[in-house]
Amino acid sequence: MIVSSVDRFLMDRRSALGAGVGLAAAAAGLASSTAQAKSNGFDTPLDFDGAFDPERAEHNTLAFCKLMSDTKDGVESCGYFKGNVLAYVGPNKRLEPLFGYEGFGMTRTYQVGDYSWKKLHKEVSYYTDLKTGEVMDEWHNPFLDETVKVVQVHNDVVNSTWAPTYSFGVGPTKVTYPFKFPWLIMGDNAVVDFGVNTTHRAVLQPEEWPRESHGETTQVLEAIQVHARLSDLMDPKQTTVQASGSWQRISPWLPWMLMGLQPGHLFYKTVTRRMPEGVEGLPRHIREYTEANYPDYFTAPTEWQEPNVSSYEVYEREMDPQPFKDGV
Repeated sequence: MIVSSVDRFLMDRRSALGAGVGLAAAAAGLASSTAQAKSNGFDTPLDFDGAFDPERAEHNTLAFCKLMSDTKDGVESCGYFKGNVLAYVGPNKRLEPLFGYEGFGMTRTYQVGDYSWKKLHKEVSYYTDLKTGEVMDEWHNPFLDETVKVVQVHNDVVNSTWAPTYSFGVGPTKVTYPFKFPWLIMGDNAVVDFGVNTTHRAVLQPEEWPRESHGETTQVLEAIQVHARLSDLMDPKQTTVQASGSWQRISPWLPWMLMGLQPGHLFYKTVTRRMPEGVEGLPRHIREYTEANYPDYFTAPTEWQEPNVSSYEVYEREMDPQPFKDGV
């Protein structure tokens, strides 16, 4: 989820100027085959030329590749997250946890230029029972006193390119952004802290989805932190580093909760961890549920695909609005 949020962070900057193309599509022009990439002989010192500079876009892309994946071509990386989802229903009631949230993502990168990598990624996220920790297929909604079908999150693909600059066409002009994030460096601690704040027309509109839609507009806020050792980042022998952090999100009710336009929203809070053990290090119940339902998600993509998949597109595929068209 954090890798996806990195892409959305960059998309926010593009959206402010009204560009009409997706990040993955815009960045696809930077991609090339692995064979071509290797033959070009890229100049990317893995020690950041001896001094990590957070203000340099090139150093940001190298740091992100080490944090989120691996600078070696084709090496898979696994990232795990776990936490709870709480409900805000008004100023006079405290936030109460509704269910757990747990999952993982698989990432593979290929270098396509100096300080530039093509990122191939897919991810699954599961809603879990607060008492047992097991993945839920159904959930009793206490606000409605109704049992609803749970729709899990499975996003394939979530691809982009990490490069020092991103160029986008805005009408007849072209704008370019540097790949830079806020960093906090204190001693041997390196922390990247950033957020995503998006507002857009809701995919599920209330006239067609009266119980699933939270309204005409979707507003989401995400807050992400990633922690690592600065000495690990700067070590030229390390093509990847151990990292941990947090991912938090404020968003509307989920469509499968059938809350409609009722006031309130959700607050996700999770901890995240880079998994050097790979998928074998994932909790047993996550591995078993994935094996039974989404076995392809144990492996990162190997080929570039477009466009990226949104969770709301998954809802559209897996939920049938017909029984609720008349508000029944």
